[in-house]
Amino acid sequence: MPFLAGFAALLCVWLFRRRAVWLYAAVACAFGVLQVWQTRESPATALAEFIGEDSLPALAVGRITGEPAAVGAKKFRFRLRLETLEVDGRTVPVDCEVRAVVPATCTVGWGDTVKILGNLQRIHAPRNPAQFDARRVMAQQGLTCELSASLPSDVSVLKAGSEFSLPRIASRCRQWMEKTLRIGISDQPLECDLIAGLVLGVTADIPENLQNRFRRTGTYHLFSVSGLHVGMIAVILWAILRLVQADRRTAVAIIIPALFFYALITGWKPASVRAATMAAIFLAGMAASRQQVPFNSLCAAGLVILAQSTNELFNPGFQLSFLVVAAILVFDRPIRDAIRTALRPDPFIPAQIWNWRERTANSSGKWGAELLAVSAAAWLGSLPLTVLFFGIISISALIANPIVVPLSFAIMATAMASLGAGIFAPWLASVLNNANLALVKILVAAINGISSMPFAYIPVAPFQPRTPEVVIFDFGPGGGTAIRSEKSVWLLDCGSVWDFQNTLTPWLRQAGRAMPDGIVFTHGDADHIAGAMELIPHESPHLIIDSPASDRSPSRKKIHGALAAAGLPKSIHRAGDSIGIGKSAHLHFLHPPAGNTGRISDDKVLVARLDFSGTRILFLSDAGPSTTDWLLKKHPGEIPADILVVGRHESGILPDGGFIMAVGPKLVVASSAAFPNNQPIPPEWAEMVASLGIELFRQDETGAVTIQPSPDGFSARGFVNSEIFSSPQRPR
Repeated sequence: MPFLAGFAALLCVWLFRRRAVWLYAAVACAFGVLQVWQTRESPATALAEFIGEDSLPALAVGRITGEPAAVGAKKFRFRLRLETLEVDGRTVPVDCEVRAVVPATCTVGWGDTVKILGNLQRIHAPRNPAQFDARRVMAQQGLTCELSASLPSDVSVLKAGSEFSLPRIASRCRQWMEKTLRIGISDQPLECDLIAGLVLGVTADIPENLQNRFRRTGTYHLFSVSGLHVGMIAVILWAILRLVQADRRTAVAIIIPALFFYALITGWKPASVRAATMAAIFLAGMAASRQQVPFNSLCAAGLVILAQSTNELFNPGFQLSFLVVAAILVFDRPIRDAIRTALRPDPFIPAQIWNWRERTANSSGKWGAELLAVSAAAWLGSLPLTVLFFGIISISALIANPIVVPLSFAIMATAMASLGAGIFAPWLASVLNNANLALVKILVAAINGISSMPFAYIPVAPFQPRTPEVVIFDFGPGGGTAIRSEKSVWLLDCGSVWDFQNTLTPWLRQAGRAMPDGIVFTHGDADHIAGAMELIPHESPHLIIDSPASDRSPSRKKIHGALAAAGLPKSIHRAGDSIGIGKSAHLHFLHPPAGNTGRISDDKVLVARLDFSGTRILFLSDAGPSTTDWLLKKHPGEIPADILVVGRHESGILPDGGFIMAVGPKLVVASSAAFPNNQPIPPEWAEMVASLGIELFRQDETGAVTIQPSPDGFSARGFVNSEIFSSPQRPR
């Protein structure tokens, strides 16, 4: 209401005073009205409030409004515009979209009307610091809830979408384009995936290590269908249409719909729609035969986009797009003029008598200055947000972009020629695809070379405190802990590949690190150590610690093979060994002993005690009864600790009261997951811990737990529920 009243009042003032400042203020209030409605009063928000944090059975009928996309190998995900919804047997009025997840064996397509029986819940909020916040990002796109079906029989198509609808046509076009771009080079899957990524924004099959090299050289935008791709398409179409002597207005009338159809082909993603809208505004100005005012066109594009969705203002992609374009408009000409002046021969020497060096410098200044200036201006524009959101300064981007952007333009132009040839001459498409294959190999070689340069990128953590801390991440049935002491960062286990990519990698970036100083593998469980493959063999911590106990873990064997292939050593530690982490932290290993003959991997875990600024933390990992009994018998004086961190043994058995009393912790942090069945915490065990006067942090309630030790005691905070527990140091 305040925004609405302010808008009406300011609009009235503007009608009488006719000063721009009042109109700008009225527009700002109108933005506030739209933002409040979209975030607080929208049907999607009302549905999320109705569901709460529960997962409820639901029966929904709706129309698919987005291209079904693969989620792993077993699921499809798409947007569903609800028509009717029954939740827990009650009919709920709806006028919004939800995100639907169905088995991959279901045959559904864009435009189909479907009935889905499944569980409806809010999109999950992050449970760990630095983890990707899917709830916030999806809410910005108008999605607050997710409907998940478990079986193919839970999904039925009530009415197939029209085969002649634009979305269906765009989907078939994309499939045909992907197939055509592989003609003649299908035996080179990596390069084919890269071409699909560069042309269509399809990145699911590109290895994460290679994607990281593009990110660190500031060139990952090549895979995001946004301003660069739309600009390339517009330039190529403009050149073709001018070649056939189409006039300006005809060319613009053809290019604008083509750009939006390209955005539809690539999935109608916000970045591509945003870029097509910006390009359409600029092109419409050209068609009007009026003098261009670039900043006015940029602001008009922003107004159109924000009128459609005010949440775009808080989207990092929107911010980067407009800040980069604005920086190019401001800095391009000064940088370009400075480069051309530096390369231009002495103006007092007539051009007729220039030698070859002077002619080369002059011609280089003409074409090179433009490319370098645009790259430098874009780098300056993106720098603040790159530091803020990604925690890196990519120095190599200044070198990489002037090289890879022309290469990507050549790849895009060759791909378009291949697609054109594929309509009537597949053999010619094969020839062009092989030319693209060579260009992509050059591109990959350039990225590999630039990313391996010293100081190619600098990890920064501008807003992160340097206080010592231990972060026990919530990875469900898996495990991972980060220890930060002075300038050292260590990982005790590192979760699954998904956990590493979505939580640990951004956490390390926020800590100003590209990689940890060391990783300790407690045992071979894939949910504890598989994420290490994201660092090996292309990068590696300074020290990798493993136990001498062997097991049959495929993940562990894969890691050992990668280490051996890369010539990277590992340090074997057992009971009685210790290492220093910074000046104030030491890790002491209490298990396994030499010659351990445990039956399963969980019985061979590395059990470690961390002594950190006077606080003792005992990490049991997934140790079971045989390990705790051995510790009580062999090391009763080594196990007392202020904090006990408990995983889950394969049997589901947790440490008994006798062991917990021997440890004597003030706080127990216990992992907990709803699946599999042996992961939830039994109520009787939680009651036993409480009866001993010990605080219990269940990670199904707290999420990640951050512990800050100090000589005076320690404090622990849950990430999800913000629960805080503080305790003074025990006397030693």
